[in-house]
Amino acid sequence: MNKTKRTYTGQDLAFIIPTKDRPEKVKTVLDSIARQTVTCGRIIVVDGGQSVKDIVMSFSDRLPVEYYKCHPPGQILQRNMGISLLDERTPLVASLDDDIVLEAFSLEAMIEFWNRCTPKPAAVAFNIVNNPRHRYSWPKALLNMSVPGEGCVLKSGYNTAFGDVDRDLKVQWVYGGATVWQQNVLKKYPQHNIISRWATCEDMIYSYPISKKMPLYVCARARVRHEHVYSNRKDPYAQYKGKNVILWRLYFIQSNPELSATLFLLSQVVTIPVRLIRGPFSRNRNEIRYALGQVEGFILGIYYLLRRKNLFSLINEDGND
Repeated sequence: MNKTKRTYTGQDLAFIIPTKDRPEKVKTVLDSIARQTVTCGRIIVVDGGQSVKDIVMSFSDRLPVEYYKCHPPGQILQRNMGISLLDERTPLVASLDDDIVLEAFSLEAMIEFWNRCTPKPAAVAFNIVNNPRHRYSWPKALLNMSVPGEGCVLKSGYNTAFGDVDRDLKVQWVYGGATVWQQNVLKKYPQHNIISRWATCEDMIYSYPISKKMPLYVCARARVRHEHVYSNRKDPYAQYKGKNVILWRLYFIQSNPELSATLFLLSQVVTIPVRLIRGPFSRNRNEIRYALGQVEGFILGIYYLLRRKNLFSLINEDGND
């Protein structure tokens, strides 16, 4: 076995970019990759919606782009399809959401981090510089929802953020859509296909168990932006999201025995009523619907936990909109 330390180049890295019905985002993220100071080995775009093949292939003179369709769509399904297309040419794999934009020198900084980091990590997250910085909250700490450290997973199943960091950090979870992985880790620990319209905390569900076996980091100099467009208009899925945020978190806790569903549920006994009261005062119907969904998820979750049933069946859907 050759134990010589591997020196990576940009050619050793493949990007996997799942997308669905966001052609302008695909163009923007590919533009940002094309402007990097180092070139990557492959870019695999997996499309679950209306075709963006023309946009993707318009970069073929500048980038090693590949285009694939995936039906039914789903972030995890599309990412897994991209992983299945990998080979030994790219030992590093960047999972990238279509609304992430790489800043100048980001990829160069990421490759440099991998070359100086020992022992080799399972994954290294990009630094999303327009995400809010983590702020410790003592009232939330009383509810087991906050600690001073960034990128932590609490016993209650909550996690702390690590946006816009000013130094490299070792963390307990990494983003699903802005992270570079060792390809052999992705192959050794395949992510279960979960069909859901809103796969909240799927990144933590996948990465946290791996952090118990191999280190995870955030590279401060590998700067990117998350250019997601948020809307305050009526959200027809607000109640669905509120329900899912409870059930996915409970599924995460159920999958990691050292975590406590009791602590999580106790925190919801306080936070759900606060949202139900705040919604009418702020005239925010989305918040009211979201809180009602949380109540539904809370009741369902307790029922399944008391009966010792696996919550996977509650979060895995048939894929129909």
